[in-house]
Amino acid sequence: MELTTHSIERCKERLNLNEKSLQRMAEKALKEGKSHSECKGKLRKYLNKLWLKYKTANNPKIHGEVLFLFKDDILITLYQIPLELRKWIKL
Repeated sequence: MELTTHSIERCKERLNLNEKSLQRMAEKALKEGKSHSECKGKLRKYLNKLWLKYKTANNPKIHGEVLFLFKDDILITLYQIPLELRKWIKL
């Protein structure tokens, strides 16, 4: 699994985590994260919107309350799931 410079910067900005923590979280997300096909409702629509923005991201994964956008096994960027969509993660 590989991290891009952009993903490291976004992690520091959005989650206030260092590169080593991001590496651990991203590996766990890639292995155990919830995929696009497992999502329903408004959360799935949110993922679709982001996929259109990042068309190269072919492997979105949700782990905890964070959306990781991967291209195969390369982390492109990450987002925190908006508060109003977090209830859909558990469904």
